[in-house]
Amino acid sequence: MMMHSLFRKYTGSFSLLLSSALAFSSACAETYVVASQNIAYYPHYEFSAVKDRGYAWALLEAFAADQGIKFEYVSMPVLRLQIELEKGNVDFVYPDHPTWTNPVNDNATKHFSAPLTESLVGTFVKPERFGQGISSIRKVSIVLGFSPLYWQDRIDSGQTKLISVADNKSAIYMAQWDRADAFDMDYYVAQYLMQKLDDVDDFKLDPDLPVTVVEFCLSTVKNPLLLLELNEFIASNPGLVAMLKARYNIGNARYRLESIQAGLQ
Repeated sequence: MMMHSLFRKYTGSFSLLLSSALAFSSACAETYVVASQNIAYYPHYEFSAVKDRGYAWALLEAFAADQGIKFEYVSMPVLRLQIELEKGNVDFVYPDHPTWTNPVNDNATKHFSAPLTESLVGTFVKPERFGQGISSIRKVSIVLGFSPLYWQDRIDSGQTKLISVADNKSAIYMAQWDRADAFDMDYYVAQYLMQKLDDVDDFKLDPDLPVTVVEFCLSTVKNPLLLLELNEFIASNPGLVAMLKARYNIGNARYRLESIQAGLQ
């Protein structure tokens, strides 16, 4: 009886010690700040959300658990992202890409990860406008801060005007209410929003209008070695990446574009 009591005593002490050690380890884990633009871009990312913050968040959380580190997620205006990165107040910016430019910093001073995913960005129109050609598009609604370079020539010549709005939902409604002829958006973001909105038409991405595939990378100034670890993690875990993309209904952007171009959307 005494031996049994001693066993319970030492077992309890060991459990308490183990719990304390795990708590201490978690508290002492290196913490990094990841910042994104303060725009709801679900299912890709939505760092201001309370619980589910999208695919990029889920992938980075898996990487953090593997590395024994912690990520904190913040969202802020687009230009401020790069300012805070330069100041060292944030450690990483997502999404970013070596070909994107901004007035704050030079990409030569930054390090970029391999793509976490790809974004299919194109021009969505109502069914009755589908296939009418680019000359029929006079106004395009788009989230403020986004720069659709593939429309730039027509914008410069005055043939097409951008209507900037606060968020993706507003961009859809501008086209729904015929205040714009089309809206510019990521395919999977548009699909997610249109499934939630029951008062909008079944807008289609028109492959004959400007469309592109964009890689979403993580950028940093001071933590290039961690990006190399992230690259290795992504390359070594294709099953995890595929599972997370399936969970968030993010398909292969290039295959999706090919299927749309073939009339299979």
